Amino acid sequence: MKYVLLFVFSMVAVLHVRGQSQTVSGVIRETEGNTPLPGVSILLKGTTLGTFSDAEGRYAIDVPANATLIFSFIGYTTQEVAVGTQTRMDLSMQPNLELLSEVTVTALGIKREKKTLGYAVADIGNENIAGNGETNALASIAGKVAGVNIAQTTAGPTGSTRVVIRGIRGLKDNSQPLYVIDGVPAVNSNIGSASQWGGFDLGDGLSDVNPNDIESISVLKGSAASALYGSRALNGVILITTKTGNRGKGLGVEFNSSFTLDQISTRLDERQKRYGQGNDGVFPTDPLQSQNITSNWGPSFAEETEITQMDGTVRPYRYIDNNIQDFFRTGKTWMNTIAVTGGTENTNMRLSYSSITNDDIIPTSGFDKDIFALRTTSKITKKLTADAKISFADERVKNRPALTDDVNNIGNGLLGLASNFDQAWLQKYQTEDGKYINYTGNIYRANPYWTINKTFNESRKQRVGGLINLHYELNDMFSISLQGGTDFFTFKHTNFYDQNTPAIAGGAMNTLDQTTQETNFQGMLNFKKDLSPHFKLGAMAGGNLMKQRGYGENIQATQIIQPGTANLINFSETRIVPFDARKEINSVFGSVNLSYKEYLFLNLQGRNDWASTLPRDNWSFFYPAADVSYVLTDAFDLQSNVLSFVKIRTAWGQVGREPDPYKTGFAYDLTGRSINGQPMGNIQGDIIPNPDLTAEIKTSFEIGADVRLFGDKVGLDFTYYNEVTDDVLLDLTIPQTTGYSFAALNAGKLRNRGVELLISTTPVNFSNGFRWDLSFNFARNVNEVIDLHPLLATFTVAEARWAGATVVAEKGKPFGTILGAGFLRDENGNRVFNSSNGEPMPTTTPIALGNILPDWTGGIINTVSYKGFQLKAAFDIRVGGDIFSMTNMTMHMNGSHANTEAGRESWNEYQQERRGAQLEAEANGEVAEVDNPDNAYYVPRNNRGYIGEGVNQEGAPNTIPISPAAYWQGIGNNIPEPFIYDASYVKLRDLTFTYNLPSSLLKGTPFRSVSLSAIGRNLWIIHKNTPNIDPESTYNISNGQGLEYGSLPTRRRYGFNLVVKF
Repeated sequence: MKYVLLFVFSMVAVLHVRGQSQTVSGVIRETEGNTPLPGVSILLKGTTLGTFSDAEGRYAIDVPANATLIFSFIGYTTQEVAVGTQTRMDLSMQPNLELLSEVTVTALGIKREKKTLGYAVADIGNENIAGNGETNALASIAGKVAGVNIAQTTAGPTGSTRVVIRGIRGLKDNSQPLYVIDGVPAVNSNIGSASQWGGFDLGDGLSDVNPNDIESISVLKGSAASALYGSRALNGVILITTKTGNRGKGLGVEFNSSFTLDQISTRLDERQKRYGQGNDGVFPTDPLQSQNITSNWGPSFAEETEITQMDGTVRPYRYIDNNIQDFFRTGKTWMNTIAVTGGTENTNMRLSYSSITNDDIIPTSGFDKDIFALRTTSKITKKLTADAKISFADERVKNRPALTDDVNNIGNGLLGLASNFDQAWLQKYQTEDGKYINYTGNIYRANPYWTINKTFNESRKQRVGGLINLHYELNDMFSISLQGGTDFFTFKHTNFYDQNTPAIAGGAMNTLDQTTQETNFQGMLNFKKDLSPHFKLGAMAGGNLMKQRGYGENIQATQIIQPGTANLINFSETRIVPFDARKEINSVFGSVNLSYKEYLFLNLQGRNDWASTLPRDNWSFFYPAADVSYVLTDAFDLQSNVLSFVKIRTAWGQVGREPDPYKTGFAYDLTGRSINGQPMGNIQGDIIPNPDLTAEIKTSFEIGADVRLFGDKVGLDFTYYNEVTDDVLLDLTIPQTTGYSFAALNAGKLRNRGVELLISTTPVNFSNGFRWDLSFNFARNVNEVIDLHPLLATFTVAEARWAGATVVAEKGKPFGTILGAGFLRDENGNRVFNSSNGEPMPTTTPIALGNILPDWTGGIINTVSYKGFQLKAAFDIRVGGDIFSMTNMTMHMNGSHANTEAGRESWNEYQQERRGAQLEAEANGEVAEVDNPDNAYYVPRNNRGYIGEGVNQEGAPNTIPISPAAYWQGIGNNIPEPFIYDASYVKLRDLTFTYNLPSSLLKGTPFRSVSLSAIGRNLWIIHKNTPNIDPESTYNISNGQGLEYGSLPTRRRYGFNLVVKF
């Protein structure tokens, strides 16, 4: 990297040398309001030399005699000014009303004016995507778009990102949208994810896109907006437009570098600090006991004493602060991008290289990534334009963290530590001959230091994307576009467990080798004509051929031969499982756009798909759409100082989703086993084929309004929508006695309806450069399961590993109800306790304990700028929705949670008296019956212990004291209700403070602009209701959210960002 930078700096220095010249400087302002204009291009006519105005509108440039300067800025009229002998040139730039019309990218990459659209489209510029230290572009827009919910798993920077637009539409599959990059659909499938039993999050495809290369992101939410993508647009579409060069601006170089530190942002904030290791108030007395008793039901730390730990060392019995958190280190992320842009009158080019290096908060975990991208656009002739792009990403990841109930989940391994046990003592994880030292007595919880030293996983993903687009103007009315694009990647993952790993004593090794490619060929014929002075017509017709294939093999090896050697030939047993999935979609599509007097717009669209994953008699689907936009301020000449713009709009449309391959007929493959050297074949997969399977269809309607007030200082964007998804696809679990595990069905009908609101305003905009911009977005979605297949009373979407909690879809109710046993209550709402033992009683059948979906979501972006300074803060808000936390359940069961202190002091006192009576009886040669009132050694409880508030089975007040351990362990095993938490939060997502150096400081240097930013990401959870965990904690991106177990800490990130332009 340093050699590349040295070369670039050298070239720029050479280009900067010039002959005799004079310096011209000045300030550029807009005509209306006299506000300084930053970023204006000042180009020396006839050359590629130039500069830009700074944040205060100031500029300075060296020019030869008799020079002419060209001043240009998006949305303003370009001006050419002869310099003559002037050294001071101030300029006022006039807005170009035609250029100021807002343009957005719509389906198939077609750019249209926003005022012509009858549906909602959200646009996010690069300023809200890059520059905050986030390596994942999608994660950067969390809380910034109404109706778009974004979350990441606790796997950290190598994990997947979950994006849901306007609610959940499927029963089992995730609700990820289609991603389109520069007009080419991208494969963003989650290669591998964790389940309730464990596993790894192997990431997704969009992590290969460098945020610094993105120009903008457009979100197509409704069916009318995305109908031209047909069977691929059920969950909406996200369009990513990358940066290009600028025509006529010559050579430019941009260097963008950020360095950030990552620290854990969630801690065990409700942890009791009074009691330590042991049972019934007694701590272990020898190494074996210490190994098998790791819970916090021991005596109080007030009893100053010493304890023999599992390694035989005698240590003080005291509370150790941060005994878990100190395992984690400070992570580091360094992201560098260098981009070279060039342009002539007919050609522009941008070449970029990015390097990202991350050391995660988990020791030995991290990744390295290199990304190259080249894009060029050329006007070959007056009628022919070519656009070409190629990109390459190479990602190497080491030691992704295991999640949920995986034996190597570090979160679980640390969670089981008693509060007087320091994680540093676990660094002796093996004997001298390499055998595992068990520190908990639980073979399903590995020592975290064994995990990071004796097991490993690594992956490498190499991705190539390509695009070529040819556009030819046949005449004034007709044009034709031809485009070919591909997305190709290989992924290799290896997971190794050395001999003696807990629960995998013989050792194991698993490998995944996968190749995926999607290719699209597309052609479009475009037509436009002014039918009259008032009517304009536009039309388009085209077709698309899509081919997708994913193939490779899984190899599972067990029983290691030579410990410590990670090679498949070093295992005595191996199993090879090949896979190969293909699908094709052939499509034709078209649209008609009609406008009247530039204030009334009608748009009609349609697409027909033929999908190879469906039977021939059922493989054709037509997706129509229509929308209307009516600009009232233009129609009735309503513009005033107060009212700037009013548009009402409405849209209707249909989109869909075809099933995955091989669900409608039998397919065959090899088993990976052989007899007498001959490979064995079998029927592929474990799903009963369904020849009557059909595609899912989503029908949506929306109506909305866009209003701008006070000269565009206030903007309001409102949408109401109603979407119904029919024939929801589902792989239904069936008895394995059938010979299969699942049956493919169209199994349900779901509805999502809601409102979205965006308010944007500029409360302050002074002529001295002080400006305050504020935006707020709000979304509320109401989901309902309208219908389910007759075989289903409810459908289980996800299950918790412990305690019997499930997330279900139930007819007539919102998706995502959390079911489980609750506390049995009488008619007055009192909890009912067992009359014989004082333990709380569970309900006899599962009840609704909560729902995973939020009541509403929102976000706030505040930007304050003054001259060269800018402060930006982005907040993410979620209100409502629930989560079942097995982390908190475990903490209650092992005596770590603050709630478990109640009743412990008196119970330990009672137990001490019992032990004393038993010792006295033994000394006297007698038998102590401490629970028998007629025995001399009887010890009465006297209400010592935990007495649950409620009634017994007869309806009288409960008065039976019990062990706090028995109380919480009984609840943890049977009643999930107390571990359901409100998942609301308010988070400070982004905080950046930027200083743009004034041009006067850069005079005489090769730099056009320099900016330095202090940046922060996920700095502060301002409000949450979930103790000890982040309310966003999740282990995969499926629809089965709302379950958390052994979550790793989430990360806060802070550092610096430097942007230098030459």
